[in-house]
Amino acid sequence: MENSMLLRISVVLISLVSAPVFAQTMYKCGNTFSQTPCAADAQKIEVKPSTAVDCSNYQHIGTEACRGKSSSSNIIKDIDAARAKVQKQIDSMPPTLPPSAEVIEANKKRCIARITAMLKDPESARIGEITRSAGPAPDYQTNLGWFPSITYAVTINAKNSYGGYTGAKTWGCSFDLQEKEIIKARSYE
Repeated sequence: MENSMLLRISVVLISLVSAPVFAQTMYKCGNTFSQTPCAADAQKIEVKPSTAVDCSNYQHIGTEACRGKSSSSNIIKDIDAARAKVQKQIDSMPPTLPPSAEVIEANKKRCIARITAMLKDPESARIGEITRSAGPAPDYQTNLGWFPSITYAVTINAKNSYGGYTGAKTWGCSFDLQEKEIIKARSYE
């Protein structure tokens, strides 16, 4: 009985996936589906195609649906050009000395406080070693675009909503070049 039900569902799914891009009418009679009315009391179902993926949206770049599309490749070129512009800016900066050990330690604590505040269960955080980048690097923030930043990275293992540990994930804080303000804190995974 279960196998026949699975077979019917599979047939319906295959017919939906292989359907043309225009809407189709299907009929449901009990547990069976058909493209023609299968009984006098058949329930009519309109099957509409899924919406197309907008490849100009940065969230879809690199997805299977957008791979090879000209709009996504143009956006990638624009992103690469903007990032390269910031890298050129960084390369033209005179070398600077890192801040004092006290400032670095204070920034590490600020970074960990910001990240743990973002966790579902901040008290459960198992914090690994935190490191500071050697120098500025290009970073991205939606409202700022590309900018040079100093990054602090740390691995954290914390509990999720279900009370289980998720495994060590890498997190980071992007500071301004004077290391006075955290511009962005996020998970890299």
